[in-house]
Amino acid sequence: MTVTTIDKVRMQLNQLYKDFNRGLNFATLPDQMTDLYQSIVYAQRRTKVVPLTKGSVEELQTILKKVGQAVSQNNDDIEISDDELTLLLHNIGLLNENVRDRGIFFTISSLMNRGDLRPEQIWSSLQFLTQDEVLFAHILEPQNSAVFSRSMAVLLCSVFLVADRSYGGVLTDAQYWQVVSQLTLYTLLERDVRGFVPDAGWAHAYTHIGNVLAEVSESRLTRAQKLLFLTGAMVGYQQADQPFAFGEDQRMATATLALADKEKFYADYLIRIFQIWSKRTPANPQANGYDFWTKWYNRNHYFVNLMVMPDIPEALIDFIKKMPN
Repeated sequence: MTVTTIDKVRMQLNQLYKDFNRGLNFATLPDQMTDLYQSIVYAQRRTKVVPLTKGSVEELQTILKKVGQAVSQNNDDIEISDDELTLLLHNIGLLNENVRDRGIFFTISSLMNRGDLRPEQIWSSLQFLTQDEVLFAHILEPQNSAVFSRSMAVLLCSVFLVADRSYGGVLTDAQYWQVVSQLTLYTLLERDVRGFVPDAGWAHAYTHIGNVLAEVSESRLTRAQKLLFLTGAMVGYQQADQPFAFGEDQRMATATLALADKEKFYADYLIRIFQIWSKRTPANPQANGYDFWTKWYNRNHYFVNLMVMPDIPEALIDFIKKMPN
């Protein structure tokens, strides 16, 4: 049996979590996950991306129109069949922004907000969205169009996790953690952090990761599970080699504060992540050039957004003010 790069990273991440859950690496987890992030080997060339699609455009448009009209008319008896929902999910790789973002996403989120999804549809949808073939499609290759399906999968995961909470806890604890552990792995693997892409629409991976983090903060996960995802999300943000220019810094600041504001324990751990952040970023603008300034501005924009948030813990304010520029 061939062990893939993704499998190797998954096994290493699982071991870090086991140690963290036992309290063996509380102080060193951010460093260890940064090392893991930096150790991943990526392909030099991309392979052909076959968009994640199924059925015909006509079938898809019929479903979108039916649900859209029912929502706009505020019908009380909207229902989407398993086959219809499956068709929507299987087309999240479409490169047509109107269909993917304004069609599929808004249709599913509208159904969730209205409580029109059936409880059993939540888990089946999350199983589909978090399978390796969907969540990690072409993820180890240079920038490619599969980022739209990967990122949309993350965004829809956040929608279905909200549905789990609003529906009263449909998922088992094991199912919930299965989803979030896959998404934690995603935070370490994804390198394509483009925001809005001309002629294709939103990729926006890190805004969507922020959406998941905000929901994880409200979840029934254990402290260790929440902190593992927080660490993965922050390591990915810190190490990104592209500037965040489409609101990702604000979303991540809001999401991290949602957890840090819960109790002092989380705020103290976030400070530990900040300490590692200073240590693991380039220190010489002359030697590092673009990488230095990208990480410097991404970090500063995050902190600016964090500092203007209401009710930010004093410990975070004090630490950020003392950080060297």
